[in-house]
Amino acid sequence: MLLPRTLISSGRRLAALACASLLCASLVQANDGRNRYEQGIPTQLFHLHAPVSPQAGFRVLAEDMDGGADGDPAFRWVTRPALALVRLASHRTHARLGAAPLPFPVFDLASENGDTPLQIGPEGPRGRHPGGSHDGGLNLDLGYYLTSEQGRHETPDYAACNEHHKPGADGQLVDANICKGPADRLDTPRQAFFLLELLRLDRERFGGEWVEAIGIDAQVRQAVLAQARQWAAQRQHGVTPALVQTLDALFASSPYEGWAYSHHHHVHLRLRPLEGSGRHRAAFARLIEQDRALEAQLLAGSAAAARGCALLTELSSFNLARELDLRLAGPGCTQVRTLRLRFQGGAWEAPRDPLEPLHHVLDAPATPAFGTAQAEAELGFADGEQALLRREVALPAQAPWLRVRVEARDFVGRSQTQADGLAVRLDFPPAHAVLIDQIQLLVQRRGAPAPERVPLPLAQPQALLPNAAEIAFIEAEVGLSKRIRLRVPVPL
Repeated sequence: MLLPRTLISSGRRLAALACASLLCASLVQANDGRNRYEQGIPTQLFHLHAPVSPQAGFRVLAEDMDGGADGDPAFRWVTRPALALVRLASHRTHARLGAAPLPFPVFDLASENGDTPLQIGPEGPRGRHPGGSHDGGLNLDLGYYLTSEQGRHETPDYAACNEHHKPGADGQLVDANICKGPADRLDTPRQAFFLLELLRLDRERFGGEWVEAIGIDAQVRQAVLAQARQWAAQRQHGVTPALVQTLDALFASSPYEGWAYSHHHHVHLRLRPLEGSGRHRAAFARLIEQDRALEAQLLAGSAAAARGCALLTELSSFNLARELDLRLAGPGCTQVRTLRLRFQGGAWEAPRDPLEPLHHVLDAPATPAFGTAQAEAELGFADGEQALLRREVALPAQAPWLRVRVEARDFVGRSQTQADGLAVRLDFPPAHAVLIDQIQLLVQRRGAPAPERVPLPLAQPQALLPNAAEIAFIEAEVGLSKRIRLRVPVPL
């Protein structure tokens, strides 16, 4: 489990570890359809689409790859400011250091419902990450800049190091999920610059309050800090000793805090949930506006731009209801006099807000499988010239189980004494079954050293326990997505 960095750094390390071992309810609220950052109102999340130009400086994978490299677009939902932060830092890295041999790939962010990503396969539900670690669109797995994907034992290999294997039970090598040697395939200058750029943007816009932690492999951490300290000593790229010290403090790679493993091929960027309508509102707005200007610049020369004016598309989801934000951006847009837009070949519509004549919002479909659809804008310029702009919009799959939200209070244990024993059953909403991987009764009998575990079938979660008079107490343990265990008391 990846504990909140603020909890660990507060000096209450023992309390934090005790809480982790007990699965405290305040921390374990993911892989269960819930967003632990949510405070009464669902979070509006935006889909991170593939880069519109190589100059964007990052990439996405076509699908999930072997070794844990994530590529499923259904799990690339993020808050709008976080999206802007990553794209701006990525482009700055590209602009300053040039095109990367292998730009960093964006791995998992959040599910569309704000929960930590999970998937349901033949073996049932399974969380793709520890519970709580990817909630809210504020936790981003970002692959490393690499010099090569040629691995020692598999290709492509997205790890920053060649040595990340160990002998398995059958003697064959398996992934150790940690670099056991130096980060010898890491593009260290670009990786260091990108991470420092994230901190620069945070410091300039938000006083350094936004970035909470950066989970990173210990070997990668060592290489990045060595590069950053060298730049600080040589006064290169505006790097200062203070900035390097901040980076080191934010790095998280301790095995005692849950960060040591599974970061051999990516960093985990964790952001704090700063209030978007409070004192940071203007800074967030400027960040997003800068990101939109960059997107318009990168679209120049494509079918989505004409005369310095580009069509921007932003797919968002609020409580799983999707919208497509369409707007024109770029210096040439000042000459636009007429505009109408459409999506999926539907009816043409004109913007309805007189204060934003170059902006329109349309409903977008929830699709059971990944697909794309075309957005179009028909422009009329001041000199009478017409232009038709087109963009392909990615529509990630929206699974029906994203609407399921599980809480411990939804489970009710019941018991009844019968002539042949104690009849016990566990009642819960039928929809919850899609996220449950197992149910067991923990039956503590008087004088027994430990509880007896009695599995319950998911279809009929009930059992008849013999010798009812010997039973001191019963708890039901519900497993969710092979990541979370809820305990529910069963009254006798």
